[in-house]
Amino acid sequence: MKHWVVFALLTVLMWGIWGVFSKLASAHTRPRQMLLFQAAGVAAFTLVVLLMENFRIEWSGPGFAWSFAAGFFTFIGFLTFFAALEKGKASTVVTMSALYPVVTILLSVIFLHEKVSIKEYVGIGFALVACVLLAG
Repeated sequence: MKHWVVFALLTVLMWGIWGVFSKLASAHTRPRQMLLFQAAGVAAFTLVVLLMENFRIEWSGPGFAWSFAAGFFTFIGFLTFFAALEKGKASTVVTMSALYPVVTILLSVIFLHEKVSIKEYVGIGFALVACVLLAG
């Protein structure tokens, strides 16, 4: 099996665990507090990454700017995710939120000029139908 496939499957596993743990947390705290508490978890893991990098950071202005923007929007997404999770079922909220690649595809076509095949557009259509069906 290719290394990237192993990492992709581990990502699915970790994010699946994250979804369940987030639902468990939603029974005990508000969405904004969940965001703060999860940010503390991210900060703790930052130390692990710094150790792995021997505390050396290769500075890149654009790398920092794009990564910062990605993190900023990620945490806005987390906040809205936690608000949905507070009232909705984990199985539905997590599945619906996992449709974010549709947005990535559309933005990649517009801003990165990536090409999308007819088959991929059909997949996007099915994903949108799934979203409607999940929303009930």
